[in-house]
Amino acid sequence: MPIAQRDKRFLFILVMLAIGLYVLAGKLINPFIIWTSLPLYISYMYYQQATRQGLDKKLYAAYGYLVVSLGLSYLYHMAWFFDWDSTKTGSSTSALIFIWFPIYAVILGYVGYLIGYVIGSFKQKSI
Repeated sequence: MPIAQRDKRFLFILVMLAIGLYVLAGKLINPFIIWTSLPLYISYMYYQQATRQGLDKKLYAAYGYLVVSLGLSYLYHMAWFFDWDSTKTGSSTSALIFIWFPIYAVILGYVGYLIGYVIGSFKQKSI
């Protein structure tokens, strides 16, 4: 796939994911979405770095980071939106989930980055 087309597709996916996080936050005006979307920004940074360097293993690492960190982000946003096990209504301090879970998503995203890097290294050796 040409690089320009891949960049447009990746950016489109990131924008759709950001819109999804915004909708799942459940508020019309939510400046806190800038913080909760932190894994998206880091994913984009790693993707840009990988495309500038032209390394496929770093591209796989960026994809791994995106999948793991956004998977966790969507999980806690859906738990809040759908009020799973009284996530939203069970406590007066339940909204603190949006302070701590972006940090957890970033940390676990590095696990995904490492897994993607290893997969990219093996894929590069097999070619």
